[in-house]
Amino acid sequence: MELVNPLEGLLVRPMTLEDIPACQEVGSLAWSDLASKELGRKVKYPVRPRRIIEGYLWKEPEGCLVAECSGRVIGVAYSHVWGRVGWFGPFEVLPEMQDKGVGTALLAGCESFLCRKGCEVQGLETMSNNAKNLHFYMRRGYRAIGSSLIMERELRLGTELSIPGPSSMDEVEAALGGISTISRKGHPLLDYTKEVEMAARYGLGAVFLMHKGARLKGMAVMHSYYPPEESDHASLRLMLIDPKAKDQVEIFKELISGCESWAFGRGRKRLFVRFPAENLELYRSFVSNDYKLAAANLRLVRGPSFSERGKYHLAAWAG
Repeated sequence: MELVNPLEGLLVRPMTLEDIPACQEVGSLAWSDLASKELGRKVKYPVRPRRIIEGYLWKEPEGCLVAECSGRVIGVAYSHVWGRVGWFGPFEVLPEMQDKGVGTALLAGCESFLCRKGCEVQGLETMSNNAKNLHFYMRRGYRAIGSSLIMERELRLGTELSIPGPSSMDEVEAALGGISTISRKGHPLLDYTKEVEMAARYGLGAVFLMHKGARLKGMAVMHSYYPPEESDHASLRLMLIDPKAKDQVEIFKELISGCESWAFGRGRKRLFVRFPAENLELYRSFVSNDYKLAAANLRLVRGPSFSERGKYHLAAWAG
């Protein structure tokens, strides 16, 4: 469905594969402008690799939106559906086209899509120090429900892989039923299957699946799709360990060890993790593994409140 904004000539429509180069340019220019303003010097943000955008399009073809004016793409937004939980990001508008209603039109498009998909929870994460962004979302009815801590660890020699390597595409496909089941243990509204499948299908990083017998007891999804010369880090995007498992601590240690070893072996110098600040168990676990606090985002929602269940459960609501 196409949404026409009252601003003359502004159109919000679903993205196509042909739009990807323009979307890459919009993202790079928007983030370069933001970073340059924050740091007080000119910064050039790397271009988002094509495969992550293709992955988003595969996952939610009607939820990836572009804002177009006079045939030119001037804004981009990506929606994500995890069962009946939906969020959006990245959310990008060309610097010279900001404060002209483009973001409002894209946000309306994302909200409409998530409603059609039956998402009871709709939200996002944004930088806690960006007053402009906070005002933009809060005036639309979003409210802060907590902080997401961002921690990092420097990866060093000596990190050894203590569990089998990442799962293959065939192994991920065979485990989709188990992924859906363990997702609901993390929250009855959640289903991470397409998120996990996307990471494996498009080579966005690595997927680790840990089984005890026939049951899936834990999983982790890593992203590292930028070339090493453009980005020296990998990100742990998703981790969930069965809250009823008796050996949760051991599973956590094995998954983290596997993620760190995999990232280091592919030339990454740092590993980033992001998780709810209310989860003191995760905070203590990461601190004990030499992770340092780097930053914090705010999580905002519209509709019912939401929080992940389980001691070892993290999922990033930011692209």
